[in-house]
Amino acid sequence: MSTEHQACVCVLLSGGIDSTACIHFYQTKKLDVRPLFVNYGQPAATAERKAAMAVTRFYGLSLDVCSVGGIAIPRRGEIPGRNLFLISLALMKAKCDCNVIALGIHGGTSYYDCAPDFVNTCQRLVTGYTDGRVQLGAPFLTWTKSQILSYCKLNQVPLASTWSCETSSKHECGKCLSCRDKEQIYARA
Repeated sequence: MSTEHQACVCVLLSGGIDSTACIHFYQTKKLDVRPLFVNYGQPAATAERKAAMAVTRFYGLSLDVCSVGGIAIPRRGEIPGRNLFLISLALMKAKCDCNVIALGIHGGTSYYDCAPDFVNTCQRLVTGYTDGRVQLGAPFLTWTKSQILSYCKLNQVPLASTWSCETSSKHECGKCLSCRDKEQIYARA
């Protein structure tokens, strides 16, 4: 592998706290970070994209945007297969130009696609498709949301630029899991 290939990270950027922290994490490692925002018809796509653009501007990066249609997305709660879909799309989009596909997934949730077993299973698939040239990056896999927030505050990650509501692009609903997580985190801070 070339040195250039080894230094590239495709970060799946939703514009939320976790993926924004992921951008910072890989930039501090002096890697070539290439953010990818995916509009798959999620209810908050407009606000998420706006946040992703603000985050990439803050870090001096270019945002790659991919839109996919025809998927029925629930207004709130778990979207089964979402992270698997995003990883597959990033693999197709990156064309193996990057050797890491990174997600801001974290512990403390009951979602299967935020668990070590999910990452290990996906890693086997990605390894098979790329002959081992591409790895999955999940630097916060064992962290809680509170630990990620502490990391963000310590490292001056632009939290004001992020969007966390799953159900709306107009205002945070205060009811979805992401809004409740954010409220609990700030209440503890």
